Amino acid sequence: MDKKMLADRFTAIGAGFAINARSAKVTLSLLDENRALEARELFYNALNGLEPFFTVFIRGMPFCFMPDAADHILYRRRAGRSYAAISQCKACALKALCPGIGTGSVFYRGLRRALKPVLAVPNEIVFELTKRCGLACRVCFAGGAGGERPLRELKALLREARGLGIKNVRFTGGEPFLSPSLLPLLKAAKKTGFYTLVNTNACCADTALLKKAAPLIDNVLVSMQGYDAAGEEAATGVRGLFPRKLSNMRRLRSAVPAFRVGTVASKDLLKNFKAYRALAVKLEADIWEIYRPMLDKKAEAAGPEFRLAAADLKRLSAAIAALKTGGPRVLLANPAPLCLVPAAERKNLLGAAFDDGHTRLVYDPRGFFKPSYYIGERLGGDIKRAWNSDYMRALRSFSWTAPRCKACDYLLKCLCGSRFQAASGGGDYFGRDPWLPK
Repeated sequence: MDKKMLADRFTAIGAGFAINARSAKVTLSLLDENRALEARELFYNALNGLEPFFTVFIRGMPFCFMPDAADHILYRRRAGRSYAAISQCKACALKALCPGIGTGSVFYRGLRRALKPVLAVPNEIVFELTKRCGLACRVCFAGGAGGERPLRELKALLREARGLGIKNVRFTGGEPFLSPSLLPLLKAAKKTGFYTLVNTNACCADTALLKKAAPLIDNVLVSMQGYDAAGEEAATGVRGLFPRKLSNMRRLRSAVPAFRVGTVASKDLLKNFKAYRALAVKLEADIWEIYRPMLDKKAEAAGPEFRLAAADLKRLSAAIAALKTGGPRVLLANPAPLCLVPAAERKNLLGAAFDDGHTRLVYDPRGFFKPSYYIGERLGGDIKRAWNSDYMRALRSFSWTAPRCKACDYLLKCLCGSRFQAASGGGDYFGRDPWLPK
């Protein structure tokens, strides 16, 4: 939608629409609470159209009025107003940050039933189907021992997740195409209405299995650790798989609606950024995701190639910002403090929302849920209990958040960087990310 037309529509219902081109920021404001339902529909449309180009903030409504867009909402206590908790507050993941519902507002008086707690259950369940993989990537979190869970157990968890209202399910590994459970689980997930995601290296998949699985996948993420055969071999430790990988990636591109490629940032990526992007363009990827290396002491033994500093993230962010339009959207897609880069570049950082347990749980093939791929805290085998475990309650307390971060508009996107790197650097998940500026 044209920005002027959008602004005119906002004006027509008494809502505000302001663009700051310099900081690539759009602020939407609810000015007339009596038209909140109209505004909400328009705000969702605006988010869908503007997010690739701007950071979008929303003022004038509580988190629970747009719970699946809560990270865009700026909602703080205002002087002279009284606030109260409602029944939905008990299950809300943001209750520690929220002042409650303004008792004089339409949300308290007339729209209380329209309010839904933020993240009462995870947005996504991730199944690590197997630890097995045909590659030996130096910074992979998925190595190590661990068997595979019985198919009946995984299907039972799928049913539990669906019953709780969870919408997304992701299958990963190791390499999920090496698990005999992948295809029956994809069939079960599609039958019960899940949005299905698969993470794969696209090297180890049997062609016949790939053809059967691809129509059942809504969104696929393929690791891309080199821009040519030599680079892929150096990163994965296996020779001769690059042609097969490219062929399988093209098959997935033709069959899967959302096709993404992902690269762990490295010294080689910094040096050959344009060559990597050229491959992502050639593969017709919708999105190219770049990840901050999640290094612990064991992973650091792999050598200096992945030992990056905050200055390297700044270089990558600047390189992304300098890209011309066309080709895949390029994102820094895992936890890093957003205040490291200029405001105009923050639209290209996804922040920490998808990591550390903030919005999803990962089921380990050893038979327990954990907060993320690389945080191995055992949260138990029941989804609701895992979601309300001691670790998750501590995460949602926000007591570990620095005061200056709590006052930052980007808090719910940035989430103060990585909890894993905080623990790796200082032994405490709720300590300070070493990249967070002092």
